[in-house]
Amino acid sequence: IDSLAPDVMVPHMFCVEGMTRFRSLFDLLDIPFLGNHEYTVWPATDKATTKQLLDACGVRVPKGNLLVKGQKEWPSSVRVPLVVKPCNEDNSRGITLVKREEDLAAALEYAFSFDPRVVVDEYIAGREVRAACVEEADGTLTVLPKIEYFLTDIRTSAHKLATDQSGKLKSDAIQAAKKDGDRQCPADLSPVLHERINAMVKEAHRVLKCRHYSLYDLRIDADEQPYILEAALFCSFSPLSVIPSMAQHAGREDLKHPNFFHSLLERAVAEKPSRTAVVASGAGALANAPTSDTLAELTRTVSDGNSTKSEPSVGSESA
Repeated sequence: IDSLAPDVMVPHMFCVEGMTRFRSLFDLLDIPFLGNHEYTVWPATDKATTKQLLDACGVRVPKGNLLVKGQKEWPSSVRVPLVVKPCNEDNSRGITLVKREEDLAAALEYAFSFDPRVVVDEYIAGREVRAACVEEADGTLTVLPKIEYFLTDIRTSAHKLATDQSGKLKSDAIQAAKKDGDRQCPADLSPVLHERINAMVKEAHRVLKCRHYSLYDLRIDADEQPYILEAALFCSFSPLSVIPSMAQHAGREDLKHPNFFHSLLERAVAEKPSRTAVVASGAGALANAPTSDTLAELTRTVSDGNSTKSEPSVGSESA
């Protein structure tokens, strides 16, 4: 990698290794990259750790318990209705809304089948919103137009990824999961609620030591008090990614796709002092850098002996 002498790296690996150790590798090689550093992503991949960090700094999160297989396997301070979810799963895999006490044991067993660490949160009845903030060139934070999801109760994996009758992901899993009228951007929220969410996500961005951008799932109660459920600190910058989707409604050309993506490329390159000359001389090339929408559909090749097959590369950063 070092011999290639790349100017900048754009992460497209959204497995745990790709979001953490591989980013550290590029740090060690002194190659700048877009997005958050490993020390930010690692704690954010664990829902319990994210909650603890935010709660300790005064950012409102749902009350709940952390359960650990073989140590503590039953919640002690929350009662139904509650939400059970694995600590380290994306796309709402393993999540259950429990409305009756007699259904709790099955929900816990299901969550533990994904992860030995499970979060049990109080259920915040109300609205569900996604909010993101991005860093401007001067370091200030801007909150993008928010998305509201229209739900009966909570978002499940079926709301995010569509599967066929055999349970396998469809080739257009993200698009197929979207339904007409199931979301709105910009969200129609009161001025007070907008301000509360704006302040909350900006503080979360600082607390988690995010860089370039950050994205959050929130619940809003009947008193218009927001609660952060979890953070999604990665973005592929494809047209299906939630941050570019939100930015399209910001009313600013510099935030529209791919302009914001290109501006982050320039900023990342500029972080390496020895390559400041490249920023000026290579500005045209970076402005024409390919994004996910100008390439063939990203696929992950899975080798099986002498044959290969492709699976869609998906993640919970999709809108």
